[in-house]
Amino acid sequence: MKAIQAFERGLEFVLRWACIFLFSVLVLLVVYQVAQRQVLIPLGLMKTGYAWTEAMGRYVFIWLGLVGAAYVIGENDDVAIDFLVRRFPAIVARIVECVAHTVVAFFAVWVMIYGGWRYVSKTWDQGVELLPFTEGQLYSVLLISGALIVLYSLIHIGEAIARKNEVRNEDDIDISELQDEGI
Repeated sequence: MKAIQAFERGLEFVLRWACIFLFSVLVLLVVYQVAQRQVLIPLGLMKTGYAWTEAMGRYVFIWLGLVGAAYVIGENDDVAIDFLVRRFPAIVARIVECVAHTVVAFFAVWVMIYGGWRYVSKTWDQGVELLPFTEGQLYSVLLISGALIVLYSLIHIGEAIARKNEVRNEDDIDISELQDEGI
């Protein structure tokens, strides 16, 4: 179990920094687009802007959303409305948790991996205007993030099965145990 936790921590570290990198690139692309439209072109320092920055910004945004979704699911911080589930007995709450992770994994397999594979294989040779990539290469992130979501869902199911029968109520949480997330 410790090996799985170490692997999970390492993967979360890589995904966290991948998200930070993608977000930084996105910010730089957008700032550059604004600067060229509002400053460089009006001052006559450029005649036209670089259109590739807009296209690249769009794809970086898609990558950031999908890699970020895998990271959030790995951290088990995805949106969950569990106020009713916490009222159930511990065993029922664990079963509901396993069912929820199974549904997420099924979605990732069916839509992201299977559907993503079909889309990527159809568009692998279709070039993207203004960029030196193909459509299939850029959307291969569907397969990567889908596989990560399935992996994390399986890990969470295993943790839920291995966990002792306890459900913590919000009122019983000791704040001293919590720590701020940091980079």
